[in-house]
Amino acid sequence: MEGVDRWFRREDRAVGRAAMVVLAACFVALLLLSGLVSVGAAPTGDQIAARVTEKLKQIQTVQADIVAEFSEGPGKSVVKMGIRVTADRAAKLTRMEITQHPVFEGQIMILDTKNDQATVYMPVTGQAFRGKTASIAAQLGFDLGTLDLNELLSMDPKNLLSCTFLRQETINRLPYYVVETRPKVAEAGPGVQLVWVDAETYIVYKVEMYDAEGSKVASVTFDSFQIDIKLDANKIKELPRGTKVTEIK
Repeated sequence: MEGVDRWFRREDRAVGRAAMVVLAACFVALLLLSGLVSVGAAPTGDQIAARVTEKLKQIQTVQADIVAEFSEGPGKSVVKMGIRVTADRAAKLTRMEITQHPVFEGQIMILDTKNDQATVYMPVTGQAFRGKTASIAAQLGFDLGTLDLNELLSMDPKNLLSCTFLRQETINRLPYYVVETRPKVAEAGPGVQLVWVDAETYIVYKVEMYDAEGSKVASVTFDSFQIDIKLDANKIKELPRGTKVTEIK
């Protein structure tokens, strides 16, 4: 266990914190994506929240390719990361794979809520650590429950987010809605998210997150975003061939 602890402290705590910031922005976008369809040309915050509540009950699967930029603090350099998120609500599976990063490319995190199991794959060593969700979360230093699609889609955004339609912008000759969200509850943490939504297709294009002081902490752009597609549970849980799996008690 000493070697495992050392690896997690050195590598995964850092990437875990960064990935959680990115995922928070991604799922805010997911909520707004599902809620904006057919709301109208100038939706109010109440209309958005009502549509979100209705649509969340219908979503079963999600796959998104994400390009993120984030900073871990004032004066710190901006870090770029590519992430693929795949999740199946019925199977209670979520997979997050880092597809682009100078250090962490190839790292995989898998949450299997049905079996209370989490897996973290390390590409540098070709090893994976698997165990109870709480045990792996303790090593990583963050709550893996934030990856649970079923829990996220069971939330009622009306009670969690204050949503305001701000304006319409044109990007590359295409119209986009800009929506501001703020957390209503202290547990959600401080800060504001700005979400750009295609005014014709209602697909989320970009999300920006700001802290309580108004500084941008993350920017997320979606290369692709698909919901209710057919997914193979075995593929979600798949690790690279030859991976040595260590069970964590």
